[in-house]
Amino acid sequence: MASIMTLTDTILEHIPQPAAGWTVYRQTAPKPTDKPPWIIETVTTSGHVVGETQRLQGGIGTLQVRIVSTTADSVNVIADDLMVPALTGKRFVAKGFDTGCLTLFSDSGAYAAGLTAEDTSLLYQVRLLTFKFNWSRM
Repeated sequence: MASIMTLTDTILEHIPQPAAGWTVYRQTAPKPTDKPPWIIETVTTSGHVVGETQRLQGGIGTLQVRIVSTTADSVNVIADDLMVPALTGKRFVAKGFDTGCLTLFSDSGAYAAGLTAEDTSLLYQVRLLTFKFNWSRM
């Protein structure tokens, strides 16, 4: 039987990559010494659907894409021109798994983070996109 990591890895591999200069973290976070711009991509499974016979019917998953940079414009370009169009409605078939369409569940819009750029003393800007999907074993 395929591991849930097969599904997670398949989804992460299909997230579009930004132009050079952005660091991408998958299923992890930046080190305290790392500096934006970066994108943090996280896939989690957060629930299961059980039928009347108490047999597992499928699962519920979440993909979060956290975009961090120096300006609201830069995070908005990555979110609105790259991530949202490429991921909304996308389905995945992985060895032993199938998903429903990714649905944009929430979008934080750009906001000031608690992290300050050393060279400008300005707060970094963040935007969090959250997609929900269902999944099942084949």
